[in-house]
Amino acid sequence: MKNSIKMIIIMLIGIQANRLMAQNENVKAGIFLTGQDYKAGKLSYVPEAGTKLKLNDFLGGNHIILTSGGKKIRLSKSEIFGYRDGGKDYRFYQDEAYEVLDTAGFTLYCHVQLIPQGKGYARVENYFYSTGTATPVLNLTIANVYRSFPKQNDFRYSIRNYFHGDADLMAYDSINREYQIKYLYFEHQHAKGTQHASL
Repeated sequence: MKNSIKMIIIMLIGIQANRLMAQNENVKAGIFLTGQDYKAGKLSYVPEAGTKLKLNDFLGGNHIILTSGGKKIRLSKSEIFGYRDGGKDYRFYQDEAYEVLDTAGFTLYCHVQLIPQGKGYARVENYFYSTGTATPVLNLTIANVYRSFPKQNDFRYSIRNYFHGDADLMAYDSINREYQIKYLYFEHQHAKGTQHASL
């Protein structure tokens, strides 16, 4: 009887945790304090209805400001992992925001810069990656990716053979809905797993 009650309590706690995670996934804006919070989908601060996150991007501001729970909160960009805004997730690295594009295996990011052009500015997208939530954000280049995966020889060699230039690394397969670099990564992970399983 006691075991049955314990099982029911554990199930209820699990159901409640799943509801909270589902609610956070539907939230359009908020702050991820740590990389672990990001992985868990846990937003620590959510802006009140009718208010927005103030990112202070234009003048190199190093704080993010929001109103949550009736209080104005000011957080240092260097002390938080990132944020969600408009349903998109961003990671801060050296006080710059990088939009998270894909997290399977390793993370791909996009960073938009405004470059002076003629009488105005042109929007330029640059691409980056990191091997984990606590590792540096690096330029997405063949040379960088090659160095970042030293123990995955098949993946490294296929990167050099498959992609002819750095810009090719962001090639997207719309039929399979995945970046081609991720396809190669998981192909070699699968082959490696199969090989180890046969030993």
